[in-house]
Amino acid sequence: MVKRKPQHHQTQAARSESTRAALLSAARELFAEHGYTGASSEAIVAAAGVSRGALQHHFVDKLSLFLAVYEQVESEVVRATADAGMAVGDDDPLEELRAGCHAYLDAVLDPAVQRICAIDGPAVLSPDARNAITDRYALGLVRETVQRAVEQGEIVIAPIEPLTRMLLAAVIAAAQFVATADDSTVARAEAGQTVDLLLLNLKRQSS
Repeated sequence: MVKRKPQHHQTQAARSESTRAALLSAARELFAEHGYTGASSEAIVAAAGVSRGALQHHFVDKLSLFLAVYEQVESEVVRATADAGMAVGDDDPLEELRAGCHAYLDAVLDPAVQRICAIDGPAVLSPDARNAITDRYALGLVRETVQRAVEQGEIVIAPIEPLTRMLLAAVIAAAQFVATADDSTVARAEAGQTVDLLLLNLKRQSS
C-alpha cells in the first residue's frame, strides 16, 4: 500500500513552486523592459507579490534570479530552434542546421530575448555560466545534427566536436550582432545570408 504524503506538505510544496514561478515571471518581464540594472530587487518582489525573504529563499539574490531567467529564455529559444529543425525531417541534416540557425536568429528579434540573452546576458553573467547553459541545451542538439551531416556525406569529413562548437559560436555571435544592431531587421537579413553562405561552403567542400 502506497502512503500518501500529508496534505499540508503538498500544499506547502505547491505554494513554494507558485512563489518561485511568480518571481521568475515578474523578473522576466522587468528584466526585458528595464534591463538587469534597471530592474531592482524591490520592484521584482513587489511585482511578484512576495516578500524579499522569498527572493532570498528561492534565488539568494538578483543575480541568481537573472541567471534562472536567462536559462529559462535560452531553453525556450533552443526548443523553438529544435522544432524548426525537426520540421525539416531527418533526411537532410544540413537543411535542419540551416532551419535551426534561422529560427535562432528569428528568436533574437523578440525584444525580451534581445535584452535578456544577447545584451544583458554577456554583460552580467560570466562566460562559464553562459557556456554551461549553452552546453546544457544547444550543444548536444547541434552536435547530433552535425554528426548526421558528416555521416551522410553532406559536409566535409571533419572532427565533430570543434566543428560543432565553431558553428554554435558563429550563430551565437550572429544573434548578438542582430540584437545590438541599430536596425535589427536589416541585421537579421544580413546574418541569415551569412549563415546560408557558411553552410553552403561546408557543403561545397564535400563535393
